[in-house]
Amino acid sequence: MHLALLLVALLAYCASAAFRIAKWGPRPWVSKAGLACAVLAVLAHLSAIGWVWFQNGRIPVSDIGESVALISAGIGVGALLLQPKERGEVLAGVLSSLAAVLLGVGLLLPGASSQTDAVLSNVFFPIHALATFVGISSFALSFGVSAVFLMVRSRLKRKRLRGLGGLPSMESLDQLNTRCVVVGFLSLTLGIAAGGGWASAHGSGGLGPVVWITLVLWGWYALAVLLRVVGGWRGKITAQLSVFGFTGMLVSLGSVLLISQGWHP
Repeated sequence: MHLALLLVALLAYCASAAFRIAKWGPRPWVSKAGLACAVLAVLAHLSAIGWVWFQNGRIPVSDIGESVALISAGIGVGALLLQPKERGEVLAGVLSSLAAVLLGVGLLLPGASSQTDAVLSNVFFPIHALATFVGISSFALSFGVSAVFLMVRSRLKRKRLRGLGGLPSMESLDQLNTRCVVVGFLSLTLGIAAGGGWASAHGSGGLGPVVWITLVLWGWYALAVLLRVVGGWRGKITAQLSVFGFTGMLVSLGSVLLISQGWHP
């Protein structure tokens, strides 16, 4: 059942991105179709996650595929929330594309869990898992927003203005990027703290590679928050920090997860 729901979500994300980005056909009809597909995608995706949670009695993050699918859901929700924003339709389409790609990858990744039910039932685990994935989802949203910001900036510098009217202003994109980074940083901080309590409760044998990568990621985004919020830096530098940070996380964390077949082997 949950696989069928995820496939529906995947197709709906793709359709939503196509309607929002391609802009073919009468504009009012296209906008409504894009919104309807986005709502269908998020509902199907969250229903699939809820189904697994209900069936197994745990948050579906114990294996790589489930984890990536959960991050994809966070991006899909973010794309849906951006729809009502001024000139946010195309940006929401870009994020829907990112959600579709990550969901597709999640469906292809291994699904073997290395954690026992006793470990996953610890009181700290739901806080650790949800906060960490809210943080990573926020960083993924920041990545999408920053990529659009850098694209708009590059085209403005080259005086290539065609098609930019459907995108938010650079100021709006910069502010949205800041919000995503701050929310992601605070959520990841809570996730790491709860993870420490979880590790202590089930007697973890030390810091694994995933934990070290997470700590490096936290430090990277701590720098981004300091530069933007405290130092007042904005625009290109903060966008680049978001793009490089998330790309580095995908490469390093993805490599470790594929080798170890789990978050905490």
